[in-house]
Amino acid sequence: MTVDRHLAQKDSHHTRTGDHCAGLRLTVHSPAERLPHMPNGGIRLSIDLNSSAIAATIDRHGTRIPVMLDGRLAIPCGVTLDPTGHVHVGVSAAPEPSAHQQFVSNPLDLLGRPEAHQPIDGVQLLAAQLWHVADQAARQIGEPITALTVTIPPSWGPRRRAQLADAAARAGLPAPAMVTAPAALAAYTRAHGLTAPDGLCLLICQADRHPVTLTILQTSTDGYRELATRSIDLPHDLNQVLAQRILDEATGDDDPLRREISQSPPHQDSSAMLESVRQARQLLTAQDRAPVLLPAPRKPAVITHDDVAIAAQPLLDRVHDAVRDALDAADVDSQHLSGVILRQAEAIPGLQDRLTTATGLTPAVLADQFHALADGALTLTAPHPHAPTAASTHLPRVRLRIRDLTSALLLSACSLTLLLQAIFTADITTTFLRVVGVRTSLPQLGAAGALAMLTAFAVAQLAPTTWLASAHSPSAPEPATGSLIRRGYLAAAVGGAVVAGLYGLATGTSVRYDYSPYLKWTLSSALPLALCAAVIAATAPRIPANDLPAWLARTRPAILHAAIATTGIYLMRAALTITPPVDLTGMPGLIGSGGAALLGVATALTASRRRTIRTVTAPGLGIGYAIVFTNDTNGALIVGYLVALTWWGIGLTAHTLRLAFPTAGAALRRLVDG
Repeated sequence: MTVDRHLAQKDSHHTRTGDHCAGLRLTVHSPAERLPHMPNGGIRLSIDLNSSAIAATIDRHGTRIPVMLDGRLAIPCGVTLDPTGHVHVGVSAAPEPSAHQQFVSNPLDLLGRPEAHQPIDGVQLLAAQLWHVADQAARQIGEPITALTVTIPPSWGPRRRAQLADAAARAGLPAPAMVTAPAALAAYTRAHGLTAPDGLCLLICQADRHPVTLTILQTSTDGYRELATRSIDLPHDLNQVLAQRILDEATGDDDPLRREISQSPPHQDSSAMLESVRQARQLLTAQDRAPVLLPAPRKPAVITHDDVAIAAQPLLDRVHDAVRDALDAADVDSQHLSGVILRQAEAIPGLQDRLTTATGLTPAVLADQFHALADGALTLTAPHPHAPTAASTHLPRVRLRIRDLTSALLLSACSLTLLLQAIFTADITTTFLRVVGVRTSLPQLGAAGALAMLTAFAVAQLAPTTWLASAHSPSAPEPATGSLIRRGYLAAAVGGAVVAGLYGLATGTSVRYDYSPYLKWTLSSALPLALCAAVIAATAPRIPANDLPAWLARTRPAILHAAIATTGIYLMRAALTITPPVDLTGMPGLIGSGGAALLGVATALTASRRRTIRTVTAPGLGIGYAIVFTNDTNGALIVGYLVALTWWGIGLTAHTLRLAFPTAGAALRRLVDG
């Protein structure tokens, strides 16, 4: 993208002598002539300026969205200036010499220097970069920028930080929150599972830019403290060393391109070759050999892993001493390290092993993750309001009335109905007054146990909002809603499982036969829901107070669905046990098929909360269940409903976890919405 700028001559002599852009500097004459203003209110934007390429991430109401920059996930740091005052952002190599354009590989390199020594205003070039990224982000999301976060090198002090703030102001952006790259990497890995206890340290190795930098961070409850930073300073970076080796083998030491490789700013040919070397190293991550295009008339070359390893040897030889120096500067020992993080744009063979040897810890490697720094910086700068949760909230409570127990009473009636029918319709075989065999519907007993667990859910749902006494004792403090939820659902988990177990024992006692199969079915149907209740009890107190009313409404079991399922199971069992098998309509099997259809509808309604899915699946399952209903398939149809009921419990648990832990990820969100 091109950004228009007014260029003023620093010295008119340069124009007369034809020095291309050497005496030009970018100027801003007034606030009205600055980069287009980005309005306040909307989204949070994080820009990574510390990597080998610029990447950005949007935070929109807690959702992270990578910014597509000119159709790419990341763009080069380079910019070019032309005599007309245009700033071209995202340029990877120097332009053609005949184009009379000046190439700057990274405007950050111009910051921190005395203004008199700079032919170009680096702050204004940086402002152009920031405006370009912010403009792309605002266009992508359709909202303006509210807050800006920028990732910076750890060595920056007040001078360059002030210049960055000036660049953001020139770009019409909010004052940036600045996060050092090591802290951003630590925050990113922490969000993805690599945690470190407070007080211990992390070693951050940034090998994605030259020079390779080692930083010691100490973790704390409110972020990270930088203890020491050391760089492995080598005359040239790995790509330059590798390019010179390639030229030595291909053309010899007298090739002028070999000398240009190490110049700054690089020549067009040398810049293009360095880019080709970088791309070849990326290819080596997936293959054994990779081509490198050399400027004409030179022939292409091929590199292997061994070539990269030889070029990296001077760097590897200094890793151990650099780690020791960093640890000594931070005044810590290797046993104080809880983790090592390595970030590299292209793989450096042997670097991970050298870090392991020096620290005794296997590094967590970040590669090809363009937005790691931008995401980590957002994590550190995200607002953390101490919103009240269920653990500190007191919802209004009322005296428990009979009508409040409607759900629990109806569900318990459904559960007992299925249990008693299974017992009374059992086909008992006796020999000499001794029971030698019993035939009954074991899945129906499982459904009775699951509905007993569902009854416990209905009772637990009342715990935060009702009490048994008419008035609360003023001498005892009112328990918080979170405490009531924990007690209620723990009691539901234990009480529901106990009742289900008693169902199995009662069945065995009633039919005077071994209770093992009955106990197995009632408990196996109730225990998954009991486990869900236990997880809810442990995590629900973390739910934000604002989400509690909606959560409590969702936890209320659907009585209608359970009643439909109970009616269907009852009719199916009745049709199979009536002798002779002729129902009241005179049509054999109609009652059983109708019951199967009801069970199919109940299964569809229980399995999903989406109206569209219910509308489609309920008629289909109802008809399908009615068609396939027989004495042999009766149990399988009931098992299908038990699976749907278990899925309801899992969905409720996942919803609770998502509210309690908002950063749990998209997997739970997909599970809840499914």
